[in-house]
Amino acid sequence: MSFLGSYSCSDAPVPTFLSIITAIVDSILTITAVTGNLLVLLAFLLDPNRNLRSRFNYFVANLAAADFILGCCGLPLSVEYHVRESRSLKVEAFDSNLPRDHARRIIILISCTASLLSLAALTIDRFIAINDPLGYRTGMNTKQAVIVSFLIWFISSWLSFLYFYVGYLNCRFFVANLAVIATFAVLCLNYFKVLKHFKVQADTWDVLHDGQNRDNLAKMRAVKRQKKITQTLVITMVLFTCCFFPALIFIYVISFCASCSCIFIHWARDLNGILIKGNSSLNPYVFAWRLKRYRTAIARILRCGKTLQNKN
Repeated sequence: MSFLGSYSCSDAPVPTFLSIITAIVDSILTITAVTGNLLVLLAFLLDPNRNLRSRFNYFVANLAAADFILGCCGLPLSVEYHVRESRSLKVEAFDSNLPRDHARRIIILISCTASLLSLAALTIDRFIAINDPLGYRTGMNTKQAVIVSFLIWFISSWLSFLYFYVGYLNCRFFVANLAVIATFAVLCLNYFKVLKHFKVQADTWDVLHDGQNRDNLAKMRAVKRQKKITQTLVITMVLFTCCFFPALIFIYVISFCASCSCIFIHWARDLNGILIKGNSSLNPYVFAWRLKRYRTAIARILRCGKTLQNKN
């Protein structure tokens, strides 16, 4: 089933240098995605003080799991594909029916959609935490995060059936429009409200600062920490926008630009993939850099490995 066009560039040869460059970039992204997301997952799972066992961090772990799967499975298969492509004079650049190419596309679709939905869940969780901090702390339930995470993976996995029904390009087109645009709308709507709420909090900051009792100091620390977390997600949203919006434009070019040369279409295809997969490589480093609890947990993991090496 196809309804976006005939894709006249499907049988056009891809420049060898383009395939090699893309394979090299994907190799680098594989290393960064696996390393960064593995450290975030280990920090969440092995944190001895359980400082990271909150609903927010369950969603962070879910995001890291999606990006880790892409790094472990999707990216290596992408490297193999482009290496194979560089050695062939004629390849099916869009419609290859080899089992490993089907697997690569399905893994990328599922993991990227799970990553997008996890970002949306993180944003909504932040809005609840900022808008009603007392209710958030008293009513915080990690089981809710587990249920939402399960739903995220269920919805993302359902795309595998859509892929076989409408084809790869059609499926990617719909995912780009529905998942990316819908997720970005959720991000913008919630952050507009969150930033407005912080402006109101800033008016009371001086009052809290002037107070010397423990309650005011505790409120100050809580507000400061919530602001730090929200700023971290703002940075994540900026990276998301910088990666996914140009990728979305490239998808439109691939789908509708009948007058574009096949060389340009191939460049658009590879740049689209690099931008989407690159976002999964950047996410874990933002959390590890910005949030102290993750920095502390990751530092403990790395020091443990160094200690074991010294003993041996």
